[in-house]
Amino acid sequence: MLQFSVYSRVCKGLDSVESHLNYLKSILPTKGNIRMLQVTEKQYARMEILLGTVKKIEKNAGKQLLLF
Repeated sequence: MLQFSVYSRVCKGLDSVESHLNYLKSILPTKGNIRMLQVTEKQYARMEILLGTVKKIEKNAGKQLLLF
């Protein structure tokens, strides 16, 4: 089963990325996994947001928590 929770963290430089990666490795669950994707500022700036229309019968999934 894959939990569809997304957490983000802003890291200033590769040293900060490596430090946080080591932290994630230290708290890695024994029966789970953590997936990490590193995105540069340039890549983030090129992000495209695609929005559709919400149908009247759709319900909001609720608020998601974003940790920094």
